[in-house]
Amino acid sequence: MTPPHGLAQPGTKHAAVVAMQYSFFDWGLHAWAIFAVFGIALGYSTHRKGRKGLISPMLRPLLGERVDGPVGKAIDVLAIFATLFGTTTSLGLGALQIDGGLSRVFGLSGGTSTQILIIAVVTLLFTTSAITGLHKGIRFLSETSMGLAVLLFAFVLALGPTGFVLNLLVESLGQYAGDFIPMSLRTGIFGELEWMQSWTYFMLAWWISWGAFVGVFLARISKGRTIREFVIAVLGVPSAVFFLWFTAFGGSAIFEDAFRGGQVAQAAAQDSNNAIFAMLETLPWPALTSVIAMALVLLFFVSGADANTFVLSMLSSDGHARPRTSVLALWGALTGVTAIVLLVAGGLDALQKTVIVTAAPFVLVMLALAFSLWRELRQDPLVAPVPVEQPVAVATVPKDPEV
Repeated sequence: MTPPHGLAQPGTKHAAVVAMQYSFFDWGLHAWAIFAVFGIALGYSTHRKGRKGLISPMLRPLLGERVDGPVGKAIDVLAIFATLFGTTTSLGLGALQIDGGLSRVFGLSGGTSTQILIIAVVTLLFTTSAITGLHKGIRFLSETSMGLAVLLFAFVLALGPTGFVLNLLVESLGQYAGDFIPMSLRTGIFGELEWMQSWTYFMLAWWISWGAFVGVFLARISKGRTIREFVIAVLGVPSAVFFLWFTAFGGSAIFEDAFRGGQVAQAAAQDSNNAIFAMLETLPWPALTSVIAMALVLLFFVSGADANTFVLSMLSSDGHARPRTSVLALWGALTGVTAIVLLVAGGLDALQKTVIVTAAPFVLVMLALAFSLWRELRQDPLVAPVPVEQPVAVATVPKDPEV
């Protein structure tokens, strides 16, 4: 209903395609390319070179011995801050959405107090999960959330406008592929800066702030893979999942408003956290599916935050793979308290501005990582192309000096 950059008339077919196109832009290849840079650099640095699981050692080809001094420490501290505020932003947004669901589904009077209580409960859950370790708490929560997500996706796709959703997916992918370069280079110079700050800049900064965290996990699960396999998997699989997810849920909402006179867009305009619940109300068993959706939000943010707490503890423990319980508990508490402070200070606007400010200098670190990785790969005998020796012509000198 409010197409970006004036690219379509509100409420039209083209506006629906543009809406999906920009959802793909914010959650697709651009986002996962950021994670791929961190993941490849971390994986190569730790598995191939045997270095610590920190950001600074990966910059040794660029900075030399300075990574062992104050410069390297500053880079690692910057990574910690970016990761912390990326987590707190996610935690705050999760609290807002759960609060919105409780208000809409159960009629509870939400507000700041409810959101603080939600953050406190979530903090307790993800800190406990992080302390139990990767192979217990984090794995259990991740597998549970993925199972529920698949069930909810299949439900919406099967009982929603399946044909419309699949056609919208194909057309939106075509638009996304055709406008890939123009979308990537749009700057908002002609009065669209507010929209860019609310969506594109915020989303990309959010992805960057999660770069170190996701990079660590991608590196840990990718030992033994080739770089080609890594890039194809990291860019392709998650992007495809997000494309399907957004088209199923967003397409169902668009179909309801466009062909059945629904009010999903109106509910989203009043409070964006109501959008998914307003859409689920158009399908059978809305109370049950709304509860599942709230449980999913809770599980996704708990599983993400506990993994992030684990990475924060690693980064602040000199890259140690098994941080102490006290360190895990400290970072869990700090994450929850920071999210509460930001939420009280300014809600969604404060969360967005904080993640943009903290991620901005980390862009330079990401560029330096890419350059350092490229430089090391060129020198790696198993990666760099081996020069082919040219045949050398050998002249035969006659033994008789007179000849």
